[in-house]
Amino acid sequence: MTLEYFMDKLLNLWVFAFIGILVWLYFKREPEVNEAESQKSVGEN
Repeated sequence: MTLEYFMDKLLNLWVFAFIGILVWLYFKREPEVNEAESQKSVGEN
């Protein structure tokens, strides 16, 4: 029972951390310089 409870808590924390990282990456803003450089490289190809 204790091992199952521990594993359940561990997996729950891992899932919430993973979702939090995905949300953070989704809303993270890139610096203006990187956006300009990425647009130039796309235009050249």
